[in-house]
Amino acid sequence: MLKLAYVGGLGMMAGPAATHLTVDGPARVLRVHDRGSQGGTRDQYRADWESHGAALVPTLEQLVGAGDLDGVVVCAGKNGDDVAIISDLTARLSAVSTTRPFILHLSTVSPDFAEAATAFCANHQVDYANYPLTGGPLGAQLGGADPKGMLILASGDDGLYQRLLPLLQRLGHPKYFGHSPAAGAITKLIGHHMVFNGLNGIATAAAIHADCFNQGRLGGSEQSDYLSYLNGGAGGTRQWDLGLSKGIASDNWSQGFSIHHAVVDAIYAARLAVTAGLPRISIQAMTNTAFTFAYLLHRYPGQTLATHAVAREMIRNGSAELDRFMSERGAFAADSETVIAAAAAALPEKIRASALLEISVSHFEAGLS
Repeated sequence: MLKLAYVGGLGMMAGPAATHLTVDGPARVLRVHDRGSQGGTRDQYRADWESHGAALVPTLEQLVGAGDLDGVVVCAGKNGDDVAIISDLTARLSAVSTTRPFILHLSTVSPDFAEAATAFCANHQVDYANYPLTGGPLGAQLGGADPKGMLILASGDDGLYQRLLPLLQRLGHPKYFGHSPAAGAITKLIGHHMVFNGLNGIATAAAIHADCFNQGRLGGSEQSDYLSYLNGGAGGTRQWDLGLSKGIASDNWSQGFSIHHAVVDAIYAARLAVTAGLPRISIQAMTNTAFTFAYLLHRYPGQTLATHAVAREMIRNGSAELDRFMSERGAFAADSETVIAAAAAALPEKIRASALLEISVSHFEAGLS
């Protein structure tokens, strides 16, 4: 049975593991990092982890302990958030472990983060794997026992994947995408091209319906019925079922994929499209999405909004302000690299630091000095 610790175990994607991992294995979580943050579902996850038998500890030093772990699971943030965490954990695990430990990184980060982290950890005799999650909080709650549980996008060392497979199958539905350390991250970003293009399509459809049939507003049973019917045809997208339907039917614009996380993922996805040599039409779709999310973050500071809230900025009385923001911030510059840099610059400072677009082994080594 694997002996683990969790960083990010009080979050909505990793917290449900406390109930999926039962006394019969395949893993026991000995300690969970708890920085004391309040609100949301954290108190419930604290209780769940304590029922599991895990100790809640305030520091990474206490989390790693004295060498009694096989590995640490991390599900925290983006590049800029997690680089210091991975660096710190690697140094601590390397110093106290008598057998080769691992770090299982479940966050969505850029492909170059996964490559650099793998090399950095290997230099310190620690195995590293980035297996991003997809399926949202509901998928995490359902786990591997339910066909609708979250997907786990695995890649890297095959031996480590096979060792972790029984654990992964409790948490969700894993699939292995090959030996490249970055293949899981790339797969997650490919999925974002599907998601955000679907989001743009269904939000545009709702805005046109609002203008032509619904007195210029979003909401109401007539609009909900109309879009539900149309979404059942060949042009349908799950972004209606999983996102926008909540806003239209019940005026719920906060539940779903948080814009704070999605905006960084859209920028990573745009950079992947550039690396893959895609045409501007593919890249611009992602940068347009990133700018729209950035606009929402500036317009509604302090609010929690889900991605389908973009529809509210597409109707006639709000679209001009969005267009002005994008034009003034450089969304339509001559080349894609310039637009991506402008999208990152348009983010609030804290989220921009989280994105950390350019990353290498040196960023991890800096944490050791």
